[in-house]
Amino acid sequence: MTNKQFRVIVGGELDASQHVAGIVLVDANGDPISIGGGAAVTWANISGKPAVVAAGADAPAARAAIGAGTSSIALGSTASTASPGNHAHAASAVTATAIAPGTATNVQGILAELAARIAALEAA
Repeated sequence: MTNKQFRVIVGGELDASQHVAGIVLVDANGDPISIGGGAAVTWANISGKPAVVAAGADAPAARAAIGAGTSSIALGSTASTASPGNHAHAASAVTATAIAPGTATNVQGILAELAARIAALEAA
């Protein structure tokens, strides 16, 4: 058996300097080997896929396959609940670090101290 080299042309069109020929792949004994392929690939016959990848025909089916949208988080205003998206916190309830020379430790107090300092500067 004679060993030959060949080059794979990816994309584009053949030109006059290129020749098209069939290639048979053989093993060390010269017997043809099959490299597979030709069959349709389906989700079911993909091996090694992670378990958490959503298997679904469409987006709702994929979400259902991984349990998305099935949380049971309680909404509320306590330490053991989540705040809803339309909630608001009073500025006096939001804690903050005092900014010297002020001593307030919530947003409302810090804003009041800032307003007083601005008023004092404007009056000077």
